[in-house]
Amino acid sequence: MVRYPRKRLEYEKARLLRAKGFSYNEILKELRVSKSILSLWCRDVVLSKSASARIEKRRASFYGQKLGALANKIKREKEIFLIKVAAGKEIKKVSWKSFRLIGAMLYWAEGSKSNGTAITNSDPRVIRLMVGWFDKVFGIKPNQLGAHLHIHYGNDDFKIKRYWSTLTGIPLCNFGKSFIKPRGTGHRTNILPNGIIKVRVRGSGVENLRHRIFSWIEKINSLSENITKPPIA
Repeated sequence: MVRYPRKRLEYEKARLLRAKGFSYNEILKELRVSKSILSLWCRDVVLSKSASARIEKRRASFYGQKLGALANKIKREKEIFLIKVAAGKEIKKVSWKSFRLIGAMLYWAEGSKSNGTAITNSDPRVIRLMVGWFDKVFGIKPNQLGAHLHIHYGNDDFKIKRYWSTLTGIPLCNFGKSFIKPRGTGHRTNILPNGIIKVRVRGSGVENLRHRIFSWIEKINSLSENITKPPIA
C-alpha cells in the first residue's frame, strides 16, 4: 500500500492530472518532484480510453517531431556535403606563387608584427601549413624554428610538446619554457587540449624576413583594389 507523502496536495494533483491523460513530463512542469516519485504516485492510476488516447497522441507527436528534426538534419548534412564537393572542385591546384600569397595572408592575421618573425595559433592545420611555408618559400627548415607553448594548469607539458614536435618536425630541444595559465583563472581547460603554440624563426636576419613578408602584404593589399569580377561563364 502506498503511503501518502507529506505533500498531499501535490500527490492528489499528480494523480488527477494523470487520470486526465497528462504525460509525466507535463505533470513535472506543474509539480516540483522527481520523475521517480511521480511514477510511484501514479503507477496504479487507471486511465480511461480518452486519457490513454491523449497520452498516445502526445507521444506520437513527440516522436514525430524528433523524426522530423532528424530528417531535416540529414537533409542539411547532405546539402553541406554537396556544397563542399562542389567547392573542392573549384580549386584545381595551388601554385608556388599562390602558396606564397596564402602564407603571407595567414602571417598578416596571426604573425608577429614586431620583435622577430613568428606565428601563434592553436589550429594544427594553420601551424603545419606555416611551418611548410617557411620551408618552401624561405628554405627555413623545422630544426631552424623555435617554439613556445601557452597551456593551462594541469595539462601535460611534455605530452603537448611532443604532439607539436611530431606535427611540425620542430625538435623537442627547440621548445622553450611553456607559459602555464594558473589554476582558478576562470578559463576552461578542455577547449584547447593542446594549448596555443608560438613558432618563431631563429637565427640572424629574422627582422629583415618580417619586413619582407609585410612588404608582400602591402603589395597584395594595394593590388587587391584593382581586382575585377571574373567574366560570367
